Amino acid sequence: MSLTEWYQSREVLLTGVTSELGQALLEKLLRTFPSVTVYTIVRSRNSLLRGDRIKKIFSSAGFSRLRNEQPNAISRVKVFEGNLLYNGLGLNADDLKSLREVKIVFHAAGPYNNVLNFGRDELPQLEVIALASNMFKNKTIFDDKHPDIKKFEDIPLTVIQHSALSPAYLEPVPGLAETLNGPTALMIGAGYTLGKKDLQAEVIPIDSTVNGLITAAWERGTRKDGNVLIYNVPNLGCTWAELLKKSQTARKKFPYPAFGISGMTSIVLLHWIVIFFFEWLPSAICDSVLSAVGAKPRFGIEHRKVRDALKSMESVCSKSVTIDRTGVDNLEKRLSQEDREKFPVCFNIDLEFYAVCVAASAQKHCPNKENIFWVKNLKRIFVALISVVFLYNVLGK
Repeated sequence: MSLTEWYQSREVLLTGVTSELGQALLEKLLRTFPSVTVYTIVRSRNSLLRGDRIKKIFSSAGFSRLRNEQPNAISRVKVFEGNLLYNGLGLNADDLKSLREVKIVFHAAGPYNNVLNFGRDELPQLEVIALASNMFKNKTIFDDKHPDIKKFEDIPLTVIQHSALSPAYLEPVPGLAETLNGPTALMIGAGYTLGKKDLQAEVIPIDSTVNGLITAAWERGTRKDGNVLIYNVPNLGCTWAELLKKSQTARKKFPYPAFGISGMTSIVLLHWIVIFFFEWLPSAICDSVLSAVGAKPRFGIEHRKVRDALKSMESVCSKSVTIDRTGVDNLEKRLSQEDREKFPVCFNIDLEFYAVCVAASAQKHCPNKENIFWVKNLKRIFVALISVVFLYNVLGK
């Protein structure tokens, strides 16, 4: 049975829907499987009820294609109040009854033990749980040789392991960046990074991971053996140095409105010297100028946002890892030609095209729009002041 046929009229449970990966997975499921119903578990938070949080997700740029193609797609999403930290995922009796026909579970973020136990104990029709795991953040037991893997043998489980998730390569929009996460900040040159430039760039477009989850669920759900299937999603296929070099044109064409130097070093002292003199100091000076003229300081906030994003990349950029990715190649080969075109996992990535798309999207969605005006003009003033000081010291003597 083909992948597209297998998903027809299915009821799917998606946990972690408010994460970046969960949102991307929800959009792909609804857009490519018009007969699928998706159940989600969401906590009411920050005065937003669970339904309001889903509506907010649907109003985002990542769902613009779905809104245009299928305006009523949100009607196929059923939202339950719950908590993944609780036994039974915090669901009440009526909600549990509504999930009796669910056969597919996708776990996109957060702790997974309760989700696995819930699938085994509460879903009598369960055919597969497809779980995403970050190989850098999680001390995962998802390894063929790990002794604890045996405790999952009674669960129809497949695991997609990924590294740092970068913006989509193709779907729903090439390069879509709605938040300034670590890979995005690095690609657009928003700041200087601590890492080893000659290592493989362990960055994976989010749509590759989404397609991996969908195809791996189909593969495990159509098999009858008790093995846990584990797949490692391919990275960009380049080093950090190559990625930074290929991103140069994008950074010039769509500069991010912050004081940042693009680059990477493994020397900690040099890293902090560059940050202090070329990122923090100009930001502080410009905020002082803005305060003096009665405007709202803004560059310190942007500087901290960039630094927080790049801080999350330090372990990824500094570790040399050996990852077997042959399994996902073989998985993709088992798809029909039509399904392979709809759900590609192994992309042949044009890095320059990708970087330009990411930079354009990041400039549009991530910063405060007024920052673009202020950075452009204050950078000119900052350069002019340095030039005046330099000329005064040279010519004055």
